[in-house]
Amino acid sequence: MSGVWSQRRADGPLGKLANPFREWAGRFESVTGLLIWLNVAVFILQLAARLFHYSVIENLFALNAAQVRHGFIWQLFTYMFLHDPNNIFHIIVNMFVLWFFGREVEYFIGARPFTRLYLFGGLAGAALHLAFNWHSSVPILGASAAVLACVIAFATLFPNREITLLVFFILPVTLKAKYMALVAIAFDVVPLLAGADVGVAHLAHLGGMLVGYLYIKQLGYGTTPRWLLMIQQVGAAIIPRRKPRPSDLSPDEYMRDVVNPILDKIAREGMQSLTRRERQILESARELIGKKG
Repeated sequence: MSGVWSQRRADGPLGKLANPFREWAGRFESVTGLLIWLNVAVFILQLAARLFHYSVIENLFALNAAQVRHGFIWQLFTYMFLHDPNNIFHIIVNMFVLWFFGREVEYFIGARPFTRLYLFGGLAGAALHLAFNWHSSVPILGASAAVLACVIAFATLFPNREITLLVFFILPVTLKAKYMALVAIAFDVVPLLAGADVGVAHLAHLGGMLVGYLYIKQLGYGTTPRWLLMIQQVGAAIIPRRKPRPSDLSPDEYMRDVVNPILDKIAREGMQSLTRRERQILESARELIGKKG
């Protein structure tokens, strides 16, 4: 899993920018581990700043619609790495949930797709929150939207997997993952419908959860809903998706960097774990081998 990120291939400008991230992910053995340590490191910085009565980190990097309107665009990204320094349980719960669900999702879909899942979940949470709070000056912060994207991704990948939760950290309750996802959604939908204001960014949570479901379906796992297939077809007509091209790499590089990780995945999880794109890559590899023969 971590080997995908540790490969030092600089495939264009974006690939070169991603190289430092690959190296760090390799050191922490997984993207999940890197994200947890990154969140903890930022939280320690927040605590250190609070000791000196500074709140500059939250002022500059928490998501604040009033500041976004004045050009603080980076807050769409940075808010998901901050937590409330006055509530240590905020980061403890988020990081525990990320560790519990993120590791398996990353192992199953791969490091790169998992990184996109996490970041897109956080960004979607920010976007949905701003859409309904554009004129607000109340900041939000926390990894919850990104983490909940991972939770819903887990439930989408393994809907019938049984999960034991500790309610109030005491009472064990066992649920299938798909029902756990419904409970998580209800925790955000019900307060919104009731108009309760408890200082929780429910809309951001829902944005992350929506990405968790859609991204896994977009990758091709499970049965894709008809409405999503229609959207994909419209998108493909507007922006044709580039098919895997063995000619971009030498045959040896293509087998080593593209095909072998898929074969490893088949050995771990079976053919049913492959996405549509991975099946297309295997098909292109067969064509390449056939031409060589």
